[in-house]
Amino acid sequence: MNALNFLTTRDISVAKRRLWVFFGLWFVLSYLQGVFSGLNEDEPYYYMYSLYPAWGYFDHPPMVSVFIWIGTHLFGKLLGFRLISAVSSTLFLMAVWKIIENKDKWRYVNVFILLSMSIPMVSVYGFIIVPDAPLLFFVALFLLMYKRFLYSRSVSRALLLGVLAAAMMYSKYHGALVLVFVVLSNVSLLKNKYFYIAFATAVVLFIPHIFWQIENDFPSMKYHLVQRSAPEYDFAYTWEYPLNQLAVFGPFLLPMMIWAVIKSKVKTQVSNALKYIFWGFLLFFLIMTAKGHVEPHWTVVAIIPAMYFTFNFAVKSELWAKYFVFGSITTAVILIAARVLLLIPGLPTPYHNQYYWADSIHSTAGNAPVIFKDSYQKPSMYTFYTNEMSWSYNSLYSRSNQYDFFPIKDAIKGKEVLYLDGESTDVLIKNGDELIKGRWIDNFSVDSIAVKK
Repeated sequence: MNALNFLTTRDISVAKRRLWVFFGLWFVLSYLQGVFSGLNEDEPYYYMYSLYPAWGYFDHPPMVSVFIWIGTHLFGKLLGFRLISAVSSTLFLMAVWKIIENKDKWRYVNVFILLSMSIPMVSVYGFIIVPDAPLLFFVALFLLMYKRFLYSRSVSRALLLGVLAAAMMYSKYHGALVLVFVVLSNVSLLKNKYFYIAFATAVVLFIPHIFWQIENDFPSMKYHLVQRSAPEYDFAYTWEYPLNQLAVFGPFLLPMMIWAVIKSKVKTQVSNALKYIFWGFLLFFLIMTAKGHVEPHWTVVAIIPAMYFTFNFAVKSELWAKYFVFGSITTAVILIAARVLLLIPGLPTPYHNQYYWADSIHSTAGNAPVIFKDSYQKPSMYTFYTNEMSWSYNSLYSRSNQYDFFPIKDAIKGKEVLYLDGESTDVLIKNGDELIKGRWIDNFSVDSIAVKK
């Protein structure tokens, strides 16, 4: 097979139809996957965010809660919970397509489709709802507007650029790195009046979140900068970091992506900004391994420049085209198989049988609130599936979380509650092979948890 011919579409009208069909299928399949797949363990926690709207939360800014709130208010929890992820993921791909600079890019629409299907985190954030989903979406929109802003600067574009900058920050604090790397890539922005209009707009829009942090004694800053730090450096944090990136960018294409960024020449301010973002994110979080474990997905923003440079590099030669076709199709097949497995009920994975776990507890607790020890994920999952009140009790050595801010503790004070501490044997709940242990507390207060009858 001639790989370059396989990747090339000579009829532009066919290419345009193919791309729009791909976008449509991407949305439909992502949405259906979201409706019928089990939840990531953190998703119910963000659902709890949406039940208590605020300008900030312990772990993250509030954009993920906005996405969930919109979806659930439009179509309910079952059909709307992940809806905006499917929408934003599709729009993300459209924005990346527009960011790509190649006068013949319609000829290589197959490259873009295969790229989109073969990057693991692009697929994942198409159907799960976590803060990285809105982050990717708004970073892509920001970079697209930045591209247009460079072409023609005006007050209206500066204002919109500022709005999108704020939206990135409201999605995840990593949005600040995007802003830093863009400015570093083009320091002449500091001499442009329109840049300061955009900057002022972003700051003004972000002020409510800053006030929330001040009013609550900067919980997010303390958590991310101090509490997440490991007590001492472990070399495992560093050597596992590049291995984890294979799960973000794809095990076969990551080497090609890195080489594509290295070999591609900077011809525009956009491509220069994307190089800064790619290397900036990878190097920044490599350095962060000095203070503790770095989650693989913290580098997801670097996917955008990886797609930008790999798109052009994949058709540089027949050799690279063959490697790209092999790597992208192989990864895409693996991802499709994994997504099909998520749809098969009854498998023994964390993404299956969640409803039955919650129902087994609910059959014992009834309408009584349930308290879980040292877990923000379990009470969130329980509330998501049962609509019953639940709370997280953090013991001395457990980390804080948003349950320290939710008004749930006061709402259940004085009530009879089921406390699942994993130690007591007064209440034993059978859930498959798992035995859930706990006890009843007649008149709940935080002090009552420490008292055993």
